Amino acid sequence: MAMAALLTSCNPQSEQVSIGTPAARALKTTELAADGKDRLNILAAQTDLTNNAIFANYRPKTVSQWNEGWTRRIDFSGVSWSHRQAGTVITPRHLVFAAHFPIKTGTTLTFHDRTGKVHSRKLIKNISLRKKSNTVRSDITIALLDEPLPPSIKTYRLLPPREDYGHTLLDCPVIVTEQGRRAFIHKVYRASNKTISFKKNEDFPESLYKNLIRGDSGNPSFLLVGGEPVLIETHTGGGPGSGPFYSAPLVFKALEEAVAKLDPNYKIKTVPLDPQLAPAPPKKEKPTVPSRPTRPSSLPPTTKEQPNSPKKRTPRVRRVPPVSE
Repeated sequence: MAMAALLTSCNPQSEQVSIGTPAARALKTTELAADGKDRLNILAAQTDLTNNAIFANYRPKTVSQWNEGWTRRIDFSGVSWSHRQAGTVITPRHLVFAAHFPIKTGTTLTFHDRTGKVHSRKLIKNISLRKKSNTVRSDITIALLDEPLPPSIKTYRLLPPREDYGHTLLDCPVIVTEQGRRAFIHKVYRASNKTISFKKNEDFPESLYKNLIRGDSGNPSFLLVGGEPVLIETHTGGGPGSGPFYSAPLVFKALEEAVAKLDPNYKIKTVPLDPQLAPAPPKKEKPTVPSRPTRPSSLPPTTKEQPNSPKKRTPRVRRVPPVSE
């Protein structure tokens, strides 16, 4: 009890670092990149971003201490860190992880609220989108918990499904997590109708970039939308990171169907965005290569040669030899 009281007291009740005020209106998708970068710059002005550990003292089955600084301002309580195969909460009873790196049914996972208190739940059933043949195939498993989690555990919202992310999310800063319980800052490289991939973010220190490795699979990535961490991906590929894009319309629909099948009393929630779709930038036209002019005939096509008339000779073009040094 003494240790629990000590660890809890190390987590300050008043936040020392601010990520800025919440957005006063629904953002446009074209504003997401600038808003996310502004939030991180606010943090950088107050604290050392290279201190990127999520926990100062992690204990999977008892009270843990969250790290101070900028990672404390990102609510990671909705991620279960008790297993290498991290699970991320999308409703109080549903969580997601990588289908190729699954958490077995019957496993007990633990979550820590913002005070460090532990909450345990057991996986009782799941649906893998990787094996489905009647819908989009994706490296996602949606699992059901035996009991809903309390409000003190973060339930992550998603971006609403729409068609303009392929060009509006480019270069958005992304919070990327990994098995070592650390947070890194990458940025969006490409978003398609099924997957999203990242690249190095040169706006932040080198130590905030990581090449993802074996064992990082299933850990989540978040956008900051109005200061709120919004789930966009769980890792499938290594390097800067890539995986299923949760807000691609086909993937989002498959997630909704799986959530309803496991427990229809819960639904995925999304952050509000300005409903107007941003038009795609005009495609750059490839320069046309001029066709090679045909060699002119020695006589105009309308001119007939007169008998016994001398033929005009085309002057020969001599190649100039290179100047010897």
